Amino acid sequence: MDVLLINPGKVRHDYVSEHLGIASLKAYTQQKGFEVDTVDMAIESLSVADGIDKILEINPQVVGFSLLDDSRFKGLDIIKGIRRAGYQGAIIVGGYFASFAAEELLRDFQEIDFVVRGEGELTLAELLEKIIRQSPLAFHKIQGLSFREKNQIVHNTARPLIADLDFLPPVDRKYARVVLERGFHLRIAASRGCWGQCTFCDIIGMYRQSPGKIWRSRSIKNVVDEIEQLVQSFNTQYFAFNDDQFLLPGKKGEERAEALAAELERRNLKIQFELMCRVDTVSSATMRRLKSAGLQRVFLGLESFNQKQLDRLQKGVSIRQNLKALITLYRLEIDVIASVILSDAFTSLREVIDQFFILVQLRRRYFNSRRCQISINQKIEIYRGSLIYQQYKQQGLLSRDHYLDGYDYHLKLGTYLRLKLFDLEASLSRFIRKPLVSLRNLFRAIRWWTGQLARYLEYER
Repeated sequence: MDVLLINPGKVRHDYVSEHLGIASLKAYTQQKGFEVDTVDMAIESLSVADGIDKILEINPQVVGFSLLDDSRFKGLDIIKGIRRAGYQGAIIVGGYFASFAAEELLRDFQEIDFVVRGEGELTLAELLEKIIRQSPLAFHKIQGLSFREKNQIVHNTARPLIADLDFLPPVDRKYARVVLERGFHLRIAASRGCWGQCTFCDIIGMYRQSPGKIWRSRSIKNVVDEIEQLVQSFNTQYFAFNDDQFLLPGKKGEERAEALAAELERRNLKIQFELMCRVDTVSSATMRRLKSAGLQRVFLGLESFNQKQLDRLQKGVSIRQNLKALITLYRLEIDVIASVILSDAFTSLREVIDQFFILVQLRRRYFNSRRCQISINQKIEIYRGSLIYQQYKQQGLLSRDHYLDGYDYHLKLGTYLRLKLFDLEASLSRFIRKPLVSLRNLFRAIRWWTGQLARYLEYER
């Protein structure tokens, strides 16, 4: 095999989803004639030892890892493990975490040969041409690549973002049947990037590393072609759009919604779907038209009902816009998952309590069904590529600042204590509302960890 692409994600017993990143890399490099496969360790419930064994058994010429913040340790443990076991092939890493920490990874992990920064399809394909087919293109000429040369770390110029996403083939669907059999939905990426300015988001930082338009969308025909193919191949009618930002505001957003709905109707595709968007893209006309084409639920980035916090986050919206978006979806009977961040470094206890009160009232008044949820992030997570990381660093607010250990800051004492109490309340609430589900997930986790412990002891022997 030429290349094996790994998602070293954490095993979850309550949620299963395809990794569209490595699925797209596989599809594109296969189109270029390489023999490629993927291993999604989260879906296959594989431990570090399992991953090491699988890679060594397949023994590809190249192994690539998608490293995110929540999978970095598992991925790096596997990388060190396969090198210790004698793997001689090239090791490539990419993804959000690797893109922001290319310098440190190449400095601290001699096991890693290359870091692919930013969008990876074109960079990976050119790198494979060089490694496997010995193309004359020098490593220095491969845009978006970082590597070591004569004990020096080299960062090539950033590769421009892919302007025409229709250029890419449909993503590989190796794990689609597994996802559906476990009761979850297939995901579709109809666009890439986000045109917002939020300080807490590393999506913007990721795409700003490269020249080009940050938000780009596939053509409606291209998207619906993929939907139609998935309906025919997997007999499924429900999809989740994976876009960081599904819509544009104003007239352009309405036009794209109309085009999508019209094309689905023209092909008689009676699907249902959900999407993610900002509150300033929610209008009655847009959402009504999308609902006519099958829209069931919207993941809505509200973030806060404190205007000072919204301004600190550079969200670019008002509390009134948050409420208007919720009311619009409620009146159209579209379910909502409302994402809220309760605190940052400047949030007071009073502000947290005020937000609790507002969220309780919103749940009572503007939730249509049990499928509606409030997704609560107790505090802003700090990511290396976000603007808020730079702000907090400059202001001396970071209590932890390391690319591997992560980034953190202190909350105000009253805010911290109230949020800890909220943890206990939330756990008890989940158990009281769904005791059988909670116990089932607990038993699954215990069984899996017991199996992994036995596997680890065997591996150590």
